[in-house]
Amino acid sequence: MRLEWIDDILAVAEHGSFQAACEKRNVSQPAFSRRIRQIELALGVALFDRSARPARLSAHVNDQLDRMRDLSAGLRELTGALRDTEGTRRRRIVIASQHAIAATSTPEIIGRFADLDIDTRLRSANRDDCLAQIMTRRADIAFIHDVAGGQEIPGSDFLEIIQIGTEALIPVYASDHLQALNQSYEHGELPVIAYPADVFLGQVQRRVIFPRLTRVGRVRPRLETALTLAALEFARTGFAVAWIPEPLAREDVAGGRLIDLSTTLPSITMTLIAARLNDAVTPLVGDVWERIRDLAQDA
Repeated sequence: MRLEWIDDILAVAEHGSFQAACEKRNVSQPAFSRRIRQIELALGVALFDRSARPARLSAHVNDQLDRMRDLSAGLRELTGALRDTEGTRRRRIVIASQHAIAATSTPEIIGRFADLDIDTRLRSANRDDCLAQIMTRRADIAFIHDVAGGQEIPGSDFLEIIQIGTEALIPVYASDHLQALNQSYEHGELPVIAYPADVFLGQVQRRVIFPRLTRVGRVRPRLETALTLAALEFARTGFAVAWIPEPLAREDVAGGRLIDLSTTLPSITMTLIAARLNDAVTPLVGDVWERIRDLAQDA
């Protein structure tokens, strides 16, 4: 595979058509179509379903999009590092952060080492992906959540871990739609926004939260999403109850747009954790790690 091949395929995936992709890649549509056919000839497989209008990626290619994005980013990083004869890119650190933490606590944490003159690359992902990036050395430090009674952190024997603080996972709902929620409750049904079973918050819901909802009747997952920001937005509309990290919902609750239902529905306390490989201590990562340790002591 060549980097330009990957970028051509990703352009179609991200922009929805050959025409939009060729504009993004700054080539004519005939030239772009020839390039795509050359890629398919080189690989010996059709990458696009041309019976659709517009042509779309084949299913087996869609399954590899995340991998191609990682490869594209990694090859660009490698290219830059090989060209960096003066070492100007050496003071850079890669942080992998769970989506919700990236939107709440991560800016404050990164602010703790801003004076070290370090460029930071932030990768937002689900918990398992954050840990995978640490284990494969694609990230230096990960910020993740953990809960009591949850599954053991994968690879914990190889990790150094700092507990930075705690965050509550609270049930919230639109304040101006409470009547609709009460009507559902009276009919023995609780509409909720569920997280997928293969992500951390989905596992927390199924292991800890949902078993404690038996007294409310049937739990009805009206929507499933892996994104806490999306769950928050749907809760704001009164679509269903969402369990959201408290810092993410704090402003809406304080402003009266959302109501915290923790007095009637279960909430849990999550631990905010920083993790790194215990054998990956470079001076740069060590300096950042000490700042994170100071933050944990202050908390």
